[in-house]
Amino acid sequence: MLRKDGGSQRVRLTDAYLADRFGVSRITVRKAVEKLVHDGILYRIPKLGTFVRPGMLREKLTLTSFLDPWSDKSGAVKIRVGRIERVSADQEVASQLGVKLGETVVYIQRLRFQRNALVVVDDRYLRVDHARELTEEHILGSSFVDYFQNQLGIPIENGEMEIEARTASNKEAKTFGIKPGQPVLVRRIVLYGRRKNPLLTGVSVYRADRVSYRVMMSREAERLPHYSRQTTRAP
Repeated sequence: MLRKDGGSQRVRLTDAYLADRFGVSRITVRKAVEKLVHDGILYRIPKLGTFVRPGMLREKLTLTSFLDPWSDKSGAVKIRVGRIERVSADQEVASQLGVKLGETVVYIQRLRFQRNALVVVDDRYLRVDHARELTEEHILGSSFVDYFQNQLGIPIENGEMEIEARTASNKEAKTFGIKPGQPVLVRRIVLYGRRKNPLLTGVSVYRADRVSYRVMMSREAERLPHYSRQTTRAP
């Protein structure tokens, strides 16, 4: 039912309707609905009811995806390359990549669409010498971890990630087709090779109403050097 009705239109669900449709008690319906709300498939609005959440881009943060959640192999997301060009490194990019201010770097913009709606804009920067073998096929079909390790033979030792929730700027609102001030998620990432040598940096901006994160945690992860301390920032 959710696959059929859970598109872009708001679908209101009631306990009575679901109990009658599936021939079960309302207690059973409430338990099932609670589970679906917890899993992010449904959502509640006080005094209005329970609704089907529009299809969302879900990213699971494991060790590999923490380093570079770049490619989507599920087929649910359509990927396009927005721009590939050489630009002058600004202060932030120069600092993150360990290059001089104004030095030429390669800028890559990737756009991710779900059901024809733009949900993620990925901006990535890397040094010119690291981009010599980079093709559009690499960008669309594999992760940068794969590119560095398999194409260039440079192992990724660790990475740093920061996720911030804030409101969309006028430019971001126009890009995503939303209203200024609506929530977005911003993910900043830096990948390092050996001896803490920076290889790639970038920012991803997500429509907050179309994405969710699932973080995998374990006691074993505490002993992995890849995980850095997380901090929170005020919006």
